[in-house]
Amino acid sequence: INHEPKTFTNHNYDLVADIIQSENHFLTFRETKEMWNYDKCEGIYKPLAHTLIEESCQKMIQKCKRSAVLEVIDTIKRNKTMIYMKDLLESDHINTQNGILDPITFMLKPHSPEYLTYTKLPFSVNFNARNLKLWNHILTIIDVKDINLIMELIWLGISKNNPFKKMFVFKGETNTQKSTLADMIVWIIGNANVSREKPEQYLSKGSRFSTSKFIGKRMNIASEIGNFDEEMLENQKSLVGAELQNTERKSDNTERYFDPTKFVFLYTTNKLGKLYSSIDDASVITRFQFLIFRNQLADDDTNGQWYDTFFDNDDDKKSAIDTIVNIVINYKKAQSLGNIPKTKWSNIADTKAILDEEMPIEDKYFKDERITEKEGEQLTITQIKDDFKSFVGYKVDAQMMGNIMKKHGYVSKKSNGETIYKGLMFNVVADDVLSNFS
Repeated sequence: INHEPKTFTNHNYDLVADIIQSENHFLTFRETKEMWNYDKCEGIYKPLAHTLIEESCQKMIQKCKRSAVLEVIDTIKRNKTMIYMKDLLESDHINTQNGILDPITFMLKPHSPEYLTYTKLPFSVNFNARNLKLWNHILTIIDVKDINLIMELIWLGISKNNPFKKMFVFKGETNTQKSTLADMIVWIIGNANVSREKPEQYLSKGSRFSTSKFIGKRMNIASEIGNFDEEMLENQKSLVGAELQNTERKSDNTERYFDPTKFVFLYTTNKLGKLYSSIDDASVITRFQFLIFRNQLADDDTNGQWYDTFFDNDDDKKSAIDTIVNIVINYKKAQSLGNIPKTKWSNIADTKAILDEEMPIEDKYFKDERITEKEGEQLTITQIKDDFKSFVGYKVDAQMMGNIMKKHGYVSKKSNGETIYKGLMFNVVADDVLSNFS
């Protein structure tokens, strides 16, 4: 604050408050009385505004007393600065390096304290950006037909708007660059705007703080959804499909809300595990958007530091990222004007087809209902083992087959030294099983 030092007395706290407030933009949370001030250089609001006021008071007031400082702070708080926490912490403004992007008109507006934001995206909106090297690299990683879905995922992260409550699963074998693409998306959205919480932290039973780490974030990236147990899958389904959810931070009883429509979960995984049998409900299937990665690199071609030589310099990387953002903005703008169709999300049939295609052949054996229940019938482990071999194409011993049957919920008994399963029969009898009775 540029003012003649030590001009005021402690009794002039009201004048000091007026001067400080005239040169700054302050916000005060009604719930906590916490103060924020607008940083004109960065174009965002920052916490700990009371420290700025304290320093200014010390410069402006002769023999500055603590009581005068508190009066100045309270005077400013009461003078048209009060807002609710959600007005800032849950703001939908798209704050970029060079302005505020309007998600309706897709026009860029100058930074201004009227836009209540405290986070910033790392890219600049450059409608002339034409550096396609990163865009073209993405096209070598994914199935090209999925590019619209990738653009939607990027837009969800930029706009903080996920009205369909979609979660994304990148599924592919090792060296298919799933994590590489996830890292590229983080470059666009920004490390500070993405959480990388492990699923155990937010899907554990009864955690009051499970979603608190998502407040102020736009996306969470995690791996290996195929390792989830049934309880974790159920919690994840609830988390994606639920309405506003109360949450709180440790040592902070302030009530906050996690909104699934303003957040997106992204998983990268090699296997889908129990997902095949656990998302059979139609209302749940629509929440999952699978992208299958099939372009596998040879081991000799993998390089965790590929970007060190991919970009010429930092400016080259920045322009490549700005180009992707420009493409996504133009894509969404064209949709809003009706010039191109809305993105076609996977429907229930599409998602089931993906799950069936990616399902391990061992799980298909049981899904195809080759074994069915019938009272009075029974099957031996040897019969099941031979039929299983004819279906999957490889041998298993009795112990391994027993473990597989147990995994799928079948209970065995012993009879005359042989493992049997009562109440089961073959729905489809394989030739090599019939040969046991010839």
